[in-house]
Amino acid sequence: MKTPRSRHTLAALSLVLSGTLLTACSGDENPGTTADPGAGTSTADSPFASVLEGPETGKPGDTLTERLTNLGRLPDGYQISVDPEGAATVDSGTITLGPGESVQVKITVKQVPFDVHVKSIGGGAPDKLAMTIG
Repeated sequence: MKTPRSRHTLAALSLVLSGTLLTACSGDENPGTTADPGAGTSTADSPFASVLEGPETGKPGDTLTERLTNLGRLPDGYQISVDPEGAATVDSGTITLGPGESVQVKITVKQVPFDVHVKSIGGGAPDKLAMTIG
């Protein structure tokens, strides 16, 4: 026969084990942190990540120099585009970068505002908004 004390102990142990199992199955390897796959930054463990940095203001006729960096641990290919189409021209076609490599990208402004998109063509995120120029 089980005593009330042993039933309470068993119930408490069951709750602790259930909580441990739920935490282990949650898929969150770093409790207390959040991940935003479209943010453009990542940890060194991420296979594909990139960031586009540089001036976010300009006027028609300006040429902005941005820096695209591969933050991932694998090589990746990128295409940079603007929206609306024709609001600016980008001097680079397809860009391939190894892990940690950077390249300068020149964007000639025709009208503002416009969005700059970075599209991975090597396995990373298919398309993400890198910045708005305006």
